[in-house]
Amino acid sequence: MKNRDKYLLGIAGAAVAGIAIGLLFYTDEGKKTRKKMKNTANDWADSLGSLIASGKESLSDLSHKAAEKAKKGYKRFKGQTRDSYDELKGEYNDLADEYANK
Repeated sequence: MKNRDKYLLGIAGAAVAGIAIGLLFYTDEGKKTRKKMKNTANDWADSLGSLIASGKESLSDLSHKAAEKAKKGYKRFKGQTRDSYDELKGEYNDLADEYANK
């Protein structure tokens, strides 16, 4: 983009912003528009607050479910490890007895 185009775009943007500010602050319709904008912003803020609260609740539920699954997986792994240990210990004892009897 050429410098000339950038300047023209900047001037056009400033003009549009000036017109918008003029309409909002210097006319009776501007008062109504500002009130509508304020009400809309408040509605959006309320909606966003509800959405965030819902997201927090969902995240909390998800984290509790993940923690429960992790605990179950740990218990299953611990049980399997214990079973494998007991099996190896039994085999070791059998071999030790067999070696001691020779």
